Amino acid sequence: MLLIKRAKVLLGNFWKRVNILVNDSGEIIKIYASDKANYYLISKVDKIYNADGMLALPGIIDMHVHFREPGYEYKEDFTTGSKAALSGGVTLVADMPNNKPRINNYENYVRKLDLVKSKSFVDFMLYIEMPHDLSELNHFMNKNEIFPAGVKVYMYDKAELDAFTDMELPNDFMYIVHAEDSEFLSNSFDCNSYSSFEASRPRSAELVAVKKAINIAKKGFRVHITHITTLDALMEIMRAKRIGVKVTTDVTLHHLFFTKKDGERLKSIVKCYPPLREELDRKALINGLKIGLIDTVITDHAPHAPFEKVKNLCEAPAGISTIEYFYPLLFKLANIAQFKDFKVILRAVSERPANILGLRRRGKIKVGFFADIVIFDKKIKWIVSSEDTVSKASLTPWEGMTLRGRVKAVFLRGEMVYEDGYFIKRKGTFVSRNQ
Repeated sequence: MLLIKRAKVLLGNFWKRVNILVNDSGEIIKIYASDKANYYLISKVDKIYNADGMLALPGIIDMHVHFREPGYEYKEDFTTGSKAALSGGVTLVADMPNNKPRINNYENYVRKLDLVKSKSFVDFMLYIEMPHDLSELNHFMNKNEIFPAGVKVYMYDKAELDAFTDMELPNDFMYIVHAEDSEFLSNSFDCNSYSSFEASRPRSAELVAVKKAINIAKKGFRVHITHITTLDALMEIMRAKRIGVKVTTDVTLHHLFFTKKDGERLKSIVKCYPPLREELDRKALINGLKIGLIDTVITDHAPHAPFEKVKNLCEAPAGISTIEYFYPLLFKLANIAQFKDFKVILRAVSERPANILGLRRRGKIKVGFFADIVIFDKKIKWIVSSEDTVSKASLTPWEGMTLRGRVKAVFLRGEMVYEDGYFIKRKGTFVSRNQ
């Protein structure tokens, strides 16, 4: 049995110093403030971690990552990606299917699962890409042990959009959509101008796609709109939620921190789909998060090799590496955006993604839940440097940023797997819904 002593946990509206007892099954069985506890339980403790007043935070659930395996392991793989995740305080990820080959059928999905299941340092789920033949999804029926986190729909792919709007679409799955309509996209832009690149994937492309996705949700399907970027899309989602449409959404850290003005400075390093937008959009996204309109925060960790990201805007691939800075960036965001209630942020990276993904005992530091716990030292001040990256994608827009607070240790289902930069044990396992 594990005892985490003298940790500060956000309970209600206040940070309280508590002790956390975890059984050998990795479940929290008691949270108490007094040094006096049930002596029978204390007598069973054989492992003690003294948090010494540091914060105990719920492990982050990042429901949108690209660990690149199989097919693009030179960019990232499940080992390096999951190590980077632990470094940032992430204990569970949901990995995207745009691999090589594309994970758009049952056979490729099972092959990927077999390939990566022994490589992860964090617990993980897998998405399948929208198959052009919807019958591929029937293979997952009554197979909860391998059921995907959801079906990824790239709405700029006409075949996937057609399948998504098919009246025969099965309702057993969550559909997580990249909302950009192909009719509005262009491959022609100035290779040295971020504003020109942003205009090639305009806000109208997102708005039209969001409206289409909401229409699918109105028919009773579970739809999650990922990485929204504009005030326009946010308002459309707000209107849908107000009339009871079951649609959820998320925002990336880079869209909360940067605008296309930063893109003119950072160029290809911040090339991403959808692109960075205006300051008005960034502020709207922050406010949407504050009021709970935006359900979750993700990284969309999309790593590329450094030699790729130094190319111009036309030649460089889209994607930003973020995951190993997740919790420190959240604390910086809370400070610069003046979040009065940090619970909003915690819920957006733990409780809410757990609910969306159908995970019953994750996302909270609470009795009966798995002890996915991050020990965070908020006193450490440090500067992001590419020399210290765990991910293979060392070229990031976070380079040189000063952060306050760092992940000290991580417990995954009650077992310490990371401490002070050392990866102690590879304990990650595949997770299906209702687990």
